[in-house]
Amino acid sequence: MAGSFSGETKEILSRVLLKPRSQRLAELHALAAGIGDLDVKEDGSLGLMIQSENLPAVRRGDFLMRALSGCDLMSSVFTVHGGSPVYTVTLEDHRAAVRLLQELGFMNRRGVLREEGLPAPEGMLKNEACRRAFLRGAFLAGGYVSDPEGAYHWEVVTTSEARAQELAALLKDWDLPARATLRKGKNLVYIKSSEAISSVLSLMGAFQSTLQWENARAYRSLQGRVNRQVNCDLANSAKVSQAGENQIRAIRTIQEKAGLEMLPRPLQDMARLRLENPDLPLKELGELLDPPVGKSGVNHRLRKLVQIAENLS
Repeated sequence: MAGSFSGETKEILSRVLLKPRSQRLAELHALAAGIGDLDVKEDGSLGLMIQSENLPAVRRGDFLMRALSGCDLMSSVFTVHGGSPVYTVTLEDHRAAVRLLQELGFMNRRGVLREEGLPAPEGMLKNEACRRAFLRGAFLAGGYVSDPEGAYHWEVVTTSEARAQELAALLKDWDLPARATLRKGKNLVYIKSSEAISSVLSLMGAFQSTLQWENARAYRSLQGRVNRQVNCDLANSAKVSQAGENQIRAIRTIQEKAGLEMLPRPLQDMARLRLENPDLPLKELGELLDPPVGKSGVNHRLRKLVQIAENLS
């Protein structure tokens, strides 16, 4: 992911300034729901762990858990069978972990863990800022966005259908065309509209990514218009060239079968002028006549010559 637009976006999001506790809780809830787990020790004490190959997400989890718990965390890195490094941060203090789990809505006041895969607790997404923080956490945990130069795609993989539906509904509240689906056994939410992806990047707080996305989108739009104009010009040029060849062929036919002298004087002049200037546009061709003739008049005379040649054939 390093060096990719998606990876750079997560790096930007991991540095978003965030102070209100309610917003930090909303973001950590979404982050922990995706890449969090319990660390159960032999003595039965609990710890809260964030673990992923995605370093910006784990670093963000480290910041949020430290800020919310007031405790230091244990960090570690390991690899499995020579694969990518897996980063882990753990809040090991049992009391602090339990308090945070309860505040995040993963545990009730009696110490009973909430069923996995359920939507966020009621009241956690109470305002716009909390909803944006929640969206950011969900993307950091399981999100992907395509490079703006390629096919437009934004998605977040969730841990359950309920979570996917919750995120899709949240995005639709912002009038974004999000869809929840099941793909290869994974519940996810996706957006394929370029304009909507630009909006969701901004909502999450990835303003540098938004600017880069908009610049690429504007360039592609301009490039598309230029390509369409070039194709149109080429088509028109080919059409004009083909018409000119047909006119020359018709005039040659009249020469061979009857001679240009049999034509009325205006058509004779037109025929000779076209033979001398096979590639000249109609407007410029008309300006060479004496007296000059407009484009429509030139076109009329040339069509007449083609008609005469067809009759002779």
